Amino acid sequence: MDPTTLFYVGLILGLMGGTLGTLVFVKVKSLFVSNEVRKLRHEKKILEKRLQEKDRYVNQMLGHAEKLAHDVSKQSRTSKDH
Repeated sequence: MDPTTLFYVGLILGLMGGTLGTLVFVKVKSLFVSNEVRKLRHEKKILEKRLQEKDRYVNQMLGHAEKLAHDVSKQSRTSKDH
């Protein structure tokens, strides 16, 4: 074979190998990225659940505080009437 043919064969094989290597690298990398995305989604779901629980607790405490304030104002009105 003459040197120009070998050059072109080498060039084509190099391009094919580089393309194949890039595709394999991207696929392997995406496997790790998707695993990380899954972890982050799970963590987000847990944090949203905790936030909802805290909101519910705060609303309960506000309800108790409003009830106490209403009871205190009621008692102060009855004590002023006496």
